[in-house]
Amino acid sequence: MLYTIIPYELIFEHRDEIKDNIIETNIEGKMFLLEKEENRYKIIRLYSTNPNDYLETKYMPGNLSVKFS
Repeated sequence: MLYTIIPYELIFEHRDEIKDNIIETNIEGKMFLLEKEENRYKIIRLYSTNPNDYLETKYMPGNLSVKFS
C-alpha cells in the first residue's frame, strides 16, 4: 500500500514496459533471474551468498547455455 501525494499514474507510468519473458527460478539450488530467448534462457542475474558460485563460468550473466523446461 502506498501513502503518497504523487498520482498513481506517475508512479506506475512505465508499467507497460515490463518484460513478460523474464522469470526468477531455482536451478541446481541457486536462484537465477532469466530472460527467455527463443528456446533457451539467458542468465541476467545470479542470487547467491556463496562467493564460489560467482566463479563458475556456467553461471555468468549473459550465458545462453542454460536450458530450462
